[in-house]
Amino acid sequence: MPLRARVVCYLAIIGLACVTFPNASKADSFDWSYQGTLPGPSGLNFGSGELSTTNGIITELSGTFDGLAITGLLAPGSFAGNDNVLIFPAAPWFLTLGGFSFLVEGAEFNLYGGVVDTTCTCGPSGCFDCFTTNVYGSTNADGSIADSGDFTVTPNIATPEPSSIAMLFPTLLGFALILAWKRSKAHALPSGS
Repeated sequence: MPLRARVVCYLAIIGLACVTFPNASKADSFDWSYQGTLPGPSGLNFGSGELSTTNGIITELSGTFDGLAITGLLAPGSFAGNDNVLIFPAAPWFLTLGGFSFLVEGAEFNLYGGVVDTTCTCGPSGCFDCFTTNVYGSTNADGSIADSGDFTVTPNIATPEPSSIAMLFPTLLGFALILAWKRSKAHALPSGS
């Protein structure tokens, strides 16, 4: 096979590999939301935004909490035992007991999961109707906000990276050149008599 044809073939194979096997280190992106019920007359505690993970660890966080902008994600182990682990799909919770911690206008907050809330009806004959529920919770540094509620996570649809899209063009060009080369070779062959 001539050198030009080999180069075209290699270009097509490399481009196809880049499109077929995108960058594996790309982070996963999710939309998240939280709504908790505060004890007493305070009402609801809520937040929402977007987070990114790499190998299940939350690495980026944006959004709002109680109507205020989240200004930063805290490193694992820096507040309330946070590990910044996201479990997706949830099994049975999206968050661990350590949860993830973040800053809102200088105040530290932690959202966590896997808390067990046991409620029983007890009387003279003992306790009955005991049950356990899976809940999420949030807390801040002085404990003035401590609640339980619902945390949801929805994956964002992945979009191809620019490098993958850019490699699509040389791939298509390579295939077009191979096809043109085969056609020209077929026309160059002498026809049988």
